[in-house]
Amino acid sequence: MEIKELLKSPQLFVVYAIAILYTITFSLAAVVALPADDATWSPRELQQIANLEADSLDRLQIVRTNSSS
Repeated sequence: MEIKELLKSPQLFVVYAIAILYTITFSLAAVVALPADDATWSPRELQQIANLEADSLDRLQIVRTNSSS
């Protein structure tokens, strides 16, 4: 297919339109999501998360110990 015929095809414009639509959509999504990414954690919330992680690690260790015997 020649370049002139390719440029005249409507499929090319549909591809460009979809690409532009996705670019705008994901750019807006990134801008809207930025404030949520900058959330600050209080020391109490960080402590709760650390405790939950420690508890889950303890449970995994117990499971490993019980399954190995």
